[in-house]
Amino acid sequence: MEKPYGEANRDRPPASRRAIAERDKAAPAQPEGAAAGDSPAERPPEGPAAPLGAASIERLAGASPVITIEEPPPSARENVTKPLLASEALMEDLAPMRPAQDAARVWCAVVGAGFLLFGGLSVAGLRPDGVVAGPPAFVLGIVALFTALTSVSYRRRAVAMVVLGTIATVIGLQSAGPAVGWSAARAVAAIALPAALVFRSRYRAYTGARWLLVAAFLLALPSFGHAIAQLALLDPHLGQLGALMVILAVLSSLTGFMGAETTGAGSFLAVAVVLAFTADLVVGRLAHLSVFSPRDLVSVLSAGLAFAATSALTSLGLFQILAWRLAADARRIDLHRPENDKEGRDRRPPSGGEWLT
Repeated sequence: MEKPYGEANRDRPPASRRAIAERDKAAPAQPEGAAAGDSPAERPPEGPAAPLGAASIERLAGASPVITIEEPPPSARENVTKPLLASEALMEDLAPMRPAQDAARVWCAVVGAGFLLFGGLSVAGLRPDGVVAGPPAFVLGIVALFTALTSVSYRRRAVAMVVLGTIATVIGLQSAGPAVGWSAARAVAAIALPAALVFRSRYRAYTGARWLLVAAFLLALPSFGHAIAQLALLDPHLGQLGALMVILAVLSSLTGFMGAETTGAGSFLAVAVVLAFTADLVVGRLAHLSVFSPRDLVSVLSAGLAFAATSALTSLGLFQILAWRLAADARRIDLHRPENDKEGRDRRPPSGGEWLT
């Protein structure tokens, strides 16, 4: 016969009843709606994480870990620039795109200030043509300064330099008198030959640079022949010193036909050519003076400075026009081209060997 609840427990020992009572007192009350079997003893303890047992470690060992890498913010990233390759540096050295860009602005500023100075000397009556030559010099000086100070493209500044130099040269030829033909030949040679020499030195691997130098020599040939005639046909006088300087400068320019491994000192020879033709002009005019008055000396020296400035300005502008037009063509060179003979065969020895002699 089934005993009422509580009576069956009377047969248990007192110790067992006491242990059960303490267990029921220590266990928290089960909330309503809890699933069967979800006793407090089976739920994981809340609060601080309990240490993992051996069974928990075995269950977690089979799970594959997920690793996440956080990228640094854009502000913390380093600016990575494209490295400059050796071939790019070599190409820029052999065929620059805009050579002497800053030098052109500086030279325009210097020549513009010089034109303003020459205009002041003309107004003061210290130069030929007196007051009449003052306004054109002021206009040329203002335009040259405007070209130097404004931000214009490489090509436009080069064209402006050539135009300014040509106008100044034409104005200067008006005071040449009956020798205007030889003076024009001198001006053409002082412009074309330096421009070709500088182009040859900056584009030494470009075959067309040597053809431009040949054309410049042809343009300088009349002035060169006139200098030789002065040394051979005339009696010794002071004017022959300038002719000798012209001959030496033109002959020295033949170094421009050297190989592509050298610049041929083109930049230095260009300056020497301009100075040689300027000395020819100054010494030639001094040789025709009977009396060296201060006014005549200032007139001759100012004419020489004007000739040198305009020739250098026009020559630099012509060089930049050639560079703007031919730089892209000059860059079409093979930096790794083998040395071939006339029949197109490779003259280099086989790999790992040497030619037998």
